[in-house]
Amino acid sequence: MRNTLIRRLGVILVMTCMLSASILQPVIAAVISTEAAIELESRQTRIDHINNILAQEDVRGMLVRMGVDPVHASARVEALTNEELQALQQNLDELPIGGVGFVEVVGIVAIVIIILELLDVTNFFNQF
Repeated sequence: MRNTLIRRLGVILVMTCMLSASILQPVIAAVISTEAAIELESRQTRIDHINNILAQEDVRGMLVRMGVDPVHASARVEALTNEELQALQQNLDELPIGGVGFVEVVGIVAIVIIILELLDVTNFFNQF
């Protein structure tokens, strides 16, 4: 009886050691350079900036009208490479906040009217 008890305890001990050895994974640590740490921080800053723009109501509404789920758009932003994030942020920063302004629309319409008048498609200026 005592032999059986010792044998059972031995089997339980061996099984516990085998299970715990398979669960524990070795930890590998490495030193991160300053450049890598700055790059990680700037990446997260870019992602946050783009997500803040995507969270605006007018942008969100435009995405929905175009058939894009805003949650999927945010997930796609996180999947971009650093170069793509930088290019996207630069393009977003260069765009006007309200889209195309009134002055630009009037200018474009005036240019189109002048071109049509020069090609004799319309007689817009003859009316005045």
